[in-house]
Amino acid sequence: MSTPYPPQPWDLAGLGHLTTWSVPAEALPTLPFSARPVTVRGRAVVTTAFVAYSDAGQMAYDELLAAVVVRHGRRVGLSITDIWVDSETSMLGGRGLWGIPKDLAAFDGLHASVGGRPIAGARFTARRLPAVPLPVPVRGRVVQTLRERTVASPIRASGRMRPASAAWTIDEAGPLSWLRAGRPLASFVAEDFAMRFGS
Repeated sequence: MSTPYPPQPWDLAGLGHLTTWSVPAEALPTLPFSARPVTVRGRAVVTTAFVAYSDAGQMAYDELLAAVVVRHGRRVGLSITDIWVDSETSMLGGRGLWGIPKDLAAFDGLHASVGGRPIAGARFTARRLPAVPLPVPVRGRVVQTLRERTVASPIRASGRMRPASAAWTIDEAGPLSWLRAGRPLASFVAEDFAMRFGS
């Protein structure tokens, strides 16, 4: 019986709006077993992103995620703790292939909500600096819990990064409320963003 989503790897493309945060380690949500946050003076690094994937890739859908920089064994990766998409195919594939805890949400540009209740929103203003192409595809790993095991899945991304200023609004009673304990460090707009996810 065929699965309701494409096999890995997924080749995706689109436009990303990213912010990195410094968050107290004690405020973080649960991470996969054997993954530990990378901390400096008790603070972890978190990335949030709104990504609009386009028809230039395998699937077109919108996404909001939060991911923690973690150490898994001797290597560093990202663990996605919270993520929403507006595609059931993406949701089922993310859960089934990689253990990514995707849920469904509604999107209106850089705003996401569930059942009419806001999750988060953002306003980005790109700075008047040239977008810098990544010199080589960036390789990394996403560390998740899949079928009661901690697994690390490869990712490869490329694109042009433009520095930006950003203002995020996080619902104080929503699932990303833990992020309100942190402070933003830097923001970027990822133009011509392309990613291969999985092996």
